[in-house]
Amino acid sequence: MSAKHEWSWKIFTALLGAVILPLAGWVWSVNIEVTQLRNDLGDAERSIATMSDKLKEAEDNARSLIGVNKDIEYMKDILQRIEKLVAR
Repeated sequence: MSAKHEWSWKIFTALLGAVILPLAGWVWSVNIEVTQLRNDLGDAERSIATMSDKLKEAEDNARSLIGVNKDIEYMKDILQRIEKLVAR
């Protein structure tokens, strides 16, 4: 190989290395960020599932409270009737 070809090969190799190494670093950092996002997504999905369960429980509790409130109103009506009968 002539000296000209040898120098051009060295320059080409240096330029290629200058391009590939930063790209490899960029791919590595993007891969790390994607992994972190997947972990965050998994945490968010678990939080949403927990909140959904708590919401269902809260809805059930609200329905129970409405039922208890209706029962209390019914008992008040009965007590008022009994009071009227006793007051006579």
